[in-house]
Amino acid sequence: MKQKILFKNIKSKSKIRSKKGMSLVEILVAVAIVVIVFASTLGAMVSGYTTTVYNADENRAALLNSSANEIIFSTFKKMKISDSATALSLVEELENNMSTPPGADQDTLAMAVASAINEKVPGAVFVPPTPPAAAGGEYTISFADGVECQYTIIPDVSAPLSFNEPGRDDLEVVGIKIMTCFETAKGNVISESFMPYSK
Repeated sequence: MKQKILFKNIKSKSKIRSKKGMSLVEILVAVAIVVIVFASTLGAMVSGYTTTVYNADENRAALLNSSANEIIFSTFKKMKISDSATALSLVEELENNMSTPPGADQDTLAMAVASAINEKVPGAVFVPPTPPAAAGGEYTISFADGVECQYTIIPDVSAPLSFNEPGRDDLEVVGIKIMTCFETAKGNVISESFMPYSK
C-alpha cells in the first residue's frame, strides 16, 4: 500500500516537472493573433482620437467665426451703412488701413471696425473683395491659406425676401455680405451674414 502511494506521488511530480512546452508554431500563431488584435484596436483608437481633435478644431473655428461675424455685424449696424457708396468707401478705407504704417493717421471708420474686430479676435486680417470684371457682375473673394483669421465685406449683395402671403410680391433687399474665415486642420471654415442697407 505504501508503495502504491509513493508511486502515485512520483508519477504526479514527474508530470509537474515535465519539460514539454509550447511548440514554435504555437508561439508564432499566438503572437500573430495578439498583433492583429492590438493593431486593429490601436487603429480604431487613433482614428477616433484624430476625428475628435479635428471636430474640436472645427467647432472652435465655427465659434470664433460666429463671434467675429457678430462683432463686425454689430459694428456696421451702429454705423448705419445706408447705400452702396458708403459700403464701397468703407471697403476702400479698410484696404488703405492695411497698408498704413502703425502710428500714422488712419481713417476713423476703418479704425473703428479694425479695432473692434482685433479687440476680440487678435490678428484678424481684412481681405479686400475683387470688384466685378463687368458691370452687373458680382464681387469675388479669395481667402489666403496659412492665415488664422480673415474677414471681408462685399457690397451690393441682393437677397430675396419672400412673403408667403397671397397677393404680396417678393422683394429684393440690397445690402452687404460679411464673411469671416478661420483656418482649421482640415481647411478653412467660412461664416457669412447679410446686413441690409439702413434707410
